[in-house]
Amino acid sequence: MTTEIKYRRASGLVRSLGALDTLNLNVSMCSPPQGVLWAWTWGAAMFPGALLSLSYFLGIFAILPIALIYVLWTIAMPRSGGDYVWLSRAYHPIIGFMVNFFLTFVMLNWYAMNLQTTGPFFLASFFTALGYTDLAGWVSSFEGSMIIGIIFLIIYAVLILRGMRFFALFLRIFFVLSLVGSAVFIVLALLTPTSVIMSRFMQYTGMSVEELVNRAVTLGFTGTAVALLPTLMGLIFPFQNYSWAAFPSYIAGEIKEVKRNAWIGIIGGLFAMGAWYVVLGHSVYMVLGYQGVSALSWLYQWNPDKYPLPFAPYPQNYAFFMTDNVVLIALIAFGWLASGIYLTPPNLLIVSRNVFAWAVDGLLPQKLREVKWGSPIYSVVALSIITIPLMYLVGLASYQVMIVNTFFFMQLALIIVALGSALLPYRKKELLELMPGTAKKKIGNIYMITIIGLLATVLHAWVAYSAITAPALGGLQLVSFLFNLAIFLLPIPLYIIVRHYRLAKEGIDINLLYKEVPVE
Repeated sequence: MTTEIKYRRASGLVRSLGALDTLNLNVSMCSPPQGVLWAWTWGAAMFPGALLSLSYFLGIFAILPIALIYVLWTIAMPRSGGDYVWLSRAYHPIIGFMVNFFLTFVMLNWYAMNLQTTGPFFLASFFTALGYTDLAGWVSSFEGSMIIGIIFLIIYAVLILRGMRFFALFLRIFFVLSLVGSAVFIVLALLTPTSVIMSRFMQYTGMSVEELVNRAVTLGFTGTAVALLPTLMGLIFPFQNYSWAAFPSYIAGEIKEVKRNAWIGIIGGLFAMGAWYVVLGHSVYMVLGYQGVSALSWLYQWNPDKYPLPFAPYPQNYAFFMTDNVVLIALIAFGWLASGIYLTPPNLLIVSRNVFAWAVDGLLPQKLREVKWGSPIYSVVALSIITIPLMYLVGLASYQVMIVNTFFFMQLALIIVALGSALLPYRKKELLELMPGTAKKKIGNIYMITIIGLLATVLHAWVAYSAITAPALGGLQLVSFLFNLAIFLLPIPLYIIVRHYRLAKEGIDINLLYKEVPVE
């Protein structure tokens, strides 16, 4: 005897996001000031000779194929869960679950890391700009960073529980605040006389920029001139920061007019974030020059005892070289703080929708698909609780070693999406018919979706190879590789166990649910 499965005709989620809010969500997940902080602080140390602003420009076009794939699938199946829904219907539930589970693991780690670093990377610079150096030191400590992170975690959970319209308003506000900080930085970089910058740099370091570069060269620094190979290796940064530039796909069940807004949100978002990255990042080079910025990064990473500044070479701290106006320095520092806040809560939003999608298909308790106030409340609360110990872990060096090879497996997940899309016309042509005309066009006898998918496969395979072989990226770390492999494969036994449990206890075969598109 089998139990009749009764699913609600609607998920409870509401399509409330317009074109600009969809675009803004995509940009927020890749928050340019935050990414510029990471790349320009450590990039020259990792790849001496890389012109990172050019890397980010090229990265826009390198990410474009996978972004196009996510647009086409989002229009075909506009549901919460994104790639989980598509791959589970096109191939097998385990494949969709495996890819989405790992990417959800990645985003939850990002969420925990961004919370844990709000204090040291963003609040510390803001308090330093205001002259509160003791407070800056406390928020940079492990204890302080954990307390700050938990406070923001509670705020973000409440924010998301208020519903999508309120959350979209929040993102608009912090988009403006982040952009204002970037704009002030860019204008100062353009207008501040070189003599002023050199004089103020001398005040902080007791040396000229030329002497700084010579010190670094004496110690082994080789990145005094731009070179093509390290610039191409620098593509690792936009592949991390742009990621797959398709985050609206995971909340597609809440986007209005998906056939239009998926293009604007995903492709428009990619070009918007790319322009912001390139202009802001290149303006950092304009402050001390390419050699000066690169030498600072290299010394900070590899010879900290010879590093001459009393603060880290975070881009927002370059404001001290351009002006002594406290208001302008604080505006720039607050812009970077706002960018961290702009970046962080969308991670919780997206992973909560993925967990919601798993629950809709019966992989998790049905309580996790329950929607109130326009949000899956139990998913949001459960994930917030899980994030607290994860915040503690990401602050430990031992756990950071464990996730060194996470980027490789993230690329592997995207390769599965890309290759699966390329093979779709030969696997399930009826799903191809759901896609826009772009996917169904042909060059010769080959479908456009196949060409785009194969191109994305090659690009992400190259990035995966670079991530596992480049010493600057940690290379292959056996413990980390095995840990991430275990996470990647974990959905296989999970799915089998859940399916057999529900079949034995409830008479429900969840395999049958994957014959249909989930509720809207």
